[in-house]
Amino acid sequence: MPASSERRAVVQRGADGRWFARPYMGTDRVTGRRIRPYRSWDAELTREQAQTECDSWVATFIPSSARDSSKRLSSMLETYISDPVNGLSDNSVATYRSVIRTMVEPTIGRLPYDQLEPWDVSAAYRMLLAPRTGKGVKPKTLLKMHALLKGAYRSWRPALGRDIMLDVPAPSAPPSEPFALSECDVDELSRALASAMSSRSASGANIARRTEAMAAYLALNTGMRVGEVCGLQRRDWRHALHDLHVAGQAVEKPELHRQAYTKGRRPRNVALAPAVEARLERHLEWQGTWLARKGPAAPVVTFSPAGTLARPSTVTQRFKALARELGLPLETTFHTLRHTHATWLLMNGFDMRTIQERLGHADVKTTLETYGSVMPGRDQAAAAAFTDSISHGGETDDDT
Repeated sequence: MPASSERRAVVQRGADGRWFARPYMGTDRVTGRRIRPYRSWDAELTREQAQTECDSWVATFIPSSARDSSKRLSSMLETYISDPVNGLSDNSVATYRSVIRTMVEPTIGRLPYDQLEPWDVSAAYRMLLAPRTGKGVKPKTLLKMHALLKGAYRSWRPALGRDIMLDVPAPSAPPSEPFALSECDVDELSRALASAMSSRSASGANIARRTEAMAAYLALNTGMRVGEVCGLQRRDWRHALHDLHVAGQAVEKPELHRQAYTKGRRPRNVALAPAVEARLERHLEWQGTWLARKGPAAPVVTFSPAGTLARPSTVTQRFKALARELGLPLETTFHTLRHTHATWLLMNGFDMRTIQERLGHADVKTTLETYGSVMPGRDQAAAAAFTDSISHGGETDDDT
């Protein structure tokens, strides 16, 4: 079908510089929702070139699709993730949009969503895990596609009368133990952070160095995620209760902003040790010597006198550089600080429920799946039981 004048989509430039279009393609007769498929093109194209590409794309929609719905799975998934009713965060929308482009579209994206069968999805998983050329997608990455399809078909179940994803097993990823820093490495890091946070200089270089150190210090001592650390406001430190009220996070897509909820979807209060509160107080007092914006909404972590949000990606990259400088293990990332906090709590006898609440996991099952392998005591007990069994509970003579 040639793109008619009333159906012609006009390309626009997005915040990332890429050209994009979201034409209105009618109303889905099954779900009753407006159909507005999305597609983007390289920023290097001229407007005319991007419009030509867009017209060719729109022409792929068959006449019935133009009237009612493009039933192509990729288009329906785009509609699903773009619908605010489904409550997906900006980060989730960006992630799923990438999943549609890189995993769904090359495999099953052109199939009608209402004719897809469980074996179609399983076949797509096999193709992505072991392609004929190149390196296959990792199971952990493929789980994002599985989560997207599960959510979409759960939403479409009333209209379709079934949920095909109930018969599709999730791609299995090998269990991985969360990486935490050793006692020696934590000591080395703590000394470096303390040194960085001792300088009161307001030069640009020292602001960057000391602010990065405070971000890492807070993550190590609270288990907060990098986005939560960057989204922390001055009002979130509740002096009387000696805790931080974690109720938002900094996200970078579609543009840098503070999202009024965390990954766990609910606020939490993280208690602070007296030493951490003292360090935080000194940080804010030093920040007040150069920060222009000092109100309750001012970010605790900012690299700018104007008080703009710090980008989580910038904080992550700077910490990675610090880790390399200190000679920490190569796998050390900013998220390692969160794993270290949780692992050390477990090793010191704190229960899973306390750790779940402190980390902000949606349920304790997530905490168990992530940190169950590092629970102390079980291996020691097994070793002792085996030794006792072969020596009948007595001492063995090393000289015999």
